[in-house]
Amino acid sequence: MSIFLQVVCFTVTITFIHGQQYVIKRDFQASYQFNSFSVFTNDEYQVLYRIETQYSLTYAATIKSILPLNDFIIVAHIDTFLGSHRIFTFRLLNSYLGRWLDGRIYQRTMLIYVIELVNFETIIIELSPPRTPTMSSLNSVRFRDGRISNRVLADYTERTPWLSIYDLRLFSNEYPIELYLVGFAIVQRRSEIVF
Repeated sequence: MSIFLQVVCFTVTITFIHGQQYVIKRDFQASYQFNSFSVFTNDEYQVLYRIETQYSLTYAATIKSILPLNDFIIVAHIDTFLGSHRIFTFRLLNSYLGRWLDGRIYQRTMLIYVIELVNFETIIIELSPPRTPTMSSLNSVRFRDGRISNRVLADYTERTPWLSIYDLRLFSNEYPIELYLVGFAIVQRRSEIVF
């Protein structure tokens, strides 16, 4: 393969990875749900996923991939671990591998969550520190590699606090978007739960 063709392929790959941007909008709150969200393409034209949380004694959520003709496939499910409000288990369908993956998320501190996958990989979720004691720390969140490299894999920011609209950006295709949506669902549940 010529050097020119390799450079073109590399540029297209980088453009594709950096071009993965999504918009997440909170739905109108129903009495039986905590937070539910719709995940759109960057132009906000097409709904790709739904994040639906269920009200019960513990936290549970389902992430659905939206298909044509109002159909869907469940691609992730989140449950609390033995009734804990700081440890969560999840199963997600890895669209890259075509199989289900298990993992857990736990809250290390008020601003740090850790995603652990079954193959001993970890991803750190860092919440931005609040600017004042009364401001939320949920307006800017980074997902970074838990290994020594500490590379940022994805992030999301809130456009405005009163609209509950978030911009999700993926910087790597190492993990499927569903994993970041699981992390998003866990972090955002804090806006409804008092510790």
